[in-house]
Amino acid sequence: MPRRPKCASELAARHLPVNGRAVAASAAGPSRGFSRDSWAALFVVNVVLLTACADDLARSRDILFVAQRPGGTEDTYALHVADLTTRRLIKADSATSRSLPAWSPDTRSIAFIREFDDHSQLYVLDTVGGTPRQLAPQLDKFLAWPDWSPDGGSILFTAEFPDHHADVYVIRTDGSGLRTVLQDSTNYRCPSWAPDGRRFAVSAWRAGRSAIRAVEVESGAAHTLLASDTSYLDCPQWSPKGDAIVLTIIPGNTDMWKRDPLEPWRTDLGILDLKSGQLRLLVGGPGLNNYGHWSRDGHWIVFPSNRHAAPQIDSRPLRERFWSLEIYIVRPDGSDLRRLTTNGYFDGHPSW
Repeated sequence: MPRRPKCASELAARHLPVNGRAVAASAAGPSRGFSRDSWAALFVVNVVLLTACADDLARSRDILFVAQRPGGTEDTYALHVADLTTRRLIKADSATSRSLPAWSPDTRSIAFIREFDDHSQLYVLDTVGGTPRQLAPQLDKFLAWPDWSPDGGSILFTAEFPDHHADVYVIRTDGSGLRTVLQDSTNYRCPSWAPDGRRFAVSAWRAGRSAIRAVEVESGAAHTLLASDTSYLDCPQWSPKGDAIVLTIIPGNTDMWKRDPLEPWRTDLGILDLKSGQLRLLVGGPGLNNYGHWSRDGHWIVFPSNRHAAPQIDSRPLRERFWSLEIYIVRPDGSDLRRLTTNGYFDGHPSW
């Protein structure tokens, strides 16, 4: 299978002309060693690569996200990346919001959270315009972070107590087989299935130490992939190829629930290479750059950010900083950073 092109960044690396102009013409220079036919051939390659880049997004599934327009409810939308049009899929009501939507692997269903003030519920919508069905109604806690198994048969999620301590559960998508996978004194967030369907990654916080752990679904056996006592490591997402994890990095080792809401938070995105164990910065400041999710082909990462509003927004209460979040995408190598939504209200919780 041919390797995916990387748009202008790859054209430059290959020393190919962009827009009919040489980016870096080889050691011989454009006037030596390149015939007119050679430059014509390079131009054709250029066009093919740029077209492939456009098709890369045109063929992708819609991005799910949550938005609260002025005077409206917090609803779930689909963003069609090719033309940036949106359509509302799930409407909330005056008493509850809709959050953390996630496509099933076959794109036929959406798992989401119905959120009240002090608790929330897990639902699955099987048909747009249909009636959502509730999963795990016996858990009267704050449920969050649903993630479909690769075969579409199960959903991982967390159930949080009033003190923000959270356990990890798994349930089959027909509502049967609810069981606890992780339950101890650690606070767990954002479970994410590995492509093999046997493991998941999860963020773990306990006593000032943060970690990303890999956990066996059946046994609950866990081992640490990355640990820090100087940063809060949050919301890991396993790549479709299984070779990397994107995660949120929050500087400082204070529990995120105990931080001063007026503090000028900064959050970055990083990628953990699972073969080498190396962590590299993907998207740095300014502002909030949170909760990356991979596209299904692994070519892009979508995330919410208010980097366009920082630093002016940083002195305002944290909740108001969330209102300025918009949807961005970036390549896993850090290139082609793009802002997809531009408005004056909250856009968040994107997933591909």
